[in-house]
Order: sequence, then structure tokens, then C-alpha cells
Amino acid sequence: MAASKKPRMKKKDNQLNTCCVAFGSNIISRYGNPLQTVCHAMKEIQTSQFKLTSMSSLYETVAYPKSSGPNFINGCALFKTDWDASEALSHLQEIENRIGRKRNKRWEPRAIDLDLIFFEDLVYPSKEVVKNWMMLTREQQLKEWPTDMILPHPRVQDRAFVLIPIQEIDLKWRHPILKKTAKEMLENITPSFLKEIKKILTTNLSPLHISQNKLRELFSLLSMCIGAIYGPSNSRRLCR
Repeated sequence: MAASKKPRMKKKDNQLNTCCVAFGSNIISRYGNPLQTVCHAMKEIQTSQFKLTSMSSLYETVAYPKSSGPNFINGCALFKTDWDASEALSHLQEIENRIGRKRNKRWEPRAIDLDLIFFEDLVYPSKEVVKNWMMLTREQQLKEWPTDMILPHPRVQDRAFVLIPIQEIDLKWRHPILKKTAKEMLENITPSFLKEIKKILTTNLSPLHISQNKLRELFSLLSMCIGAIYGPSNSRRLCR
């Protein structure tokens, strides 16, 4: 999803914008197993202009479609930024490229996936365009996917592995088109899909009073602990 234009959000009294990033990994990267890779991404994503405010627990999720690859490590995080949505998306894509994200085909295994799920209540490029992407069938999704920025993410209402973490960190957010909260959208998810998502690590991270350097150190320490327990390339437990 390219960031070709720069939609601006109007800010009052120099307030920062809130955005949500969904992250996932299901193959080994240069930084270790998927859980270590996610920790590294969460460390690298933070800058003075893109500050972590809340992070969900981490979940192990069956890959979609089934049998398309190993299980994913998934979660969501909220950030405050003075960037516009296009700048935020470009930042995420830069982190993906540095970690080693490849884009060869739809729904392939990936070292890291960083999706901009929502940016305040921005609907971009238009309500009609977003709704058209939301209405694609599974067969159409295999052949078509957006190359430009779409907000909110056109598949958020279908993805329990995104809705469950959002519900954990932002109970008030409502989809700007569907007018539903994450909890309400989860009620439309097939129950069998919900059973495929298992919480593996509770973070309860709301780092409003933690310095950015300390927070980055925390993710580095977490990655090292995971490596010590499972080994830097052990994917049998964290990426089945």
C-alpha cells in the first residue's frame, strides 16, 4: 500500500494524532524468531515523532488462508504523532524494508507486516473507494489489493487477530464507516476463527511515563530473554 499523497488531519491546540498499527510475523528474520522480530520492529518503529502510547498482548494466530504458512505472532499498538497519515505509512514501510519484508504474492509468509489500521477517524481517499475495497470477495482479494493508501484498513472488520488486540487497547474507537467498535465487529466473526487466536504474552503496556530510550531498552531486553529461552532461530514454539 503506497503512500502517494499527503492527507492532513486538522489538529487543535497542537494536539497529536492517534493511529493504530497492527504487526505480525511468521517466519525467521535476521533478528531471530517471529516474536523476537516483532520486538525488534516495536523498538525501531519509535521515534521522537512517532511515540508508542499503548501496546496489546501478543497473540499466536493461524495463518490465513489455512495452510498458507506457519502461525503468526500478532498484536496492535497505538501511537501519537505529528505526522500526517502518508508520512506514518511511509515510516512503517521503511521499517518493513529494513527488516526484510518481501512482497511477491498475496497472503505469503512474511518476516514482518506493519499495517496502518486507522489514523484518527480519517476515511481516505473517499468513503466510496474504501467501501468498494471492503466489499471484495475472497476470490477478488487474491487478484486485487490496494497499491495506494486506504484508511481505515479495508479488512479490519474481517480480522479477529486485529480486532481482539484493538479491543484490548482502545475500547472507544469506532470504525468511521461501519460506526462499530472492535467489540461489536468481533460479534460478526465466525466463532471458529476466534478459537484460532491464542494469547501468548500479556504486556499491559501503556508507557505514558516511560522515556523513549527506556522503552527501546525494554524491547531489546525482551528480545534477548526470548532468545535465551527459545534460541535465536527456534521457531517450533513461536511459529508453528
